[in-house]
Amino acid sequence: MKTKKISKRLLVMVTISAVLIALVVAGIISFTQNDMTPTDTKIVQILYENKETLLNIEGVAGAGIAYDESNHIIGIAVYIEDNMTNFHTLPSKLDGFQVFIKRVSDVSEFEKAKMIIRKY
Repeated sequence: MKTKKISKRLLVMVTISAVLIALVVAGIISFTQNDMTPTDTKIVQILYENKETLLNIEGVAGAGIAYDESNHIIGIAVYIEDNMTNFHTLPSKLDGFQVFIKRVSDVSEFEKAKMIIRKY
């Protein structure tokens, strides 16, 4: 009788241990498969991958990271010259990031200096 109780307890402990180990392994696999690249790094990579295409559009001066008023990343900023009229040639998204069009004359020198890619 005592042996049956010990066997049951041992079986329960082994089962619980196996489940915990399985959960830990699943968590590790899930964590390593998630893309943990920071958003700003992703945008920089996307801009360099699309540099030639963007800068070959007539009127595009450069591009960088678009921020909101609270300095949170909201997408990609494409800076255009004042005389650009062919907005339809600009993508609305790049690799899932919203593209925000900004006239070079409307942005600060600080923002211009933070362009990641530029025509000149």
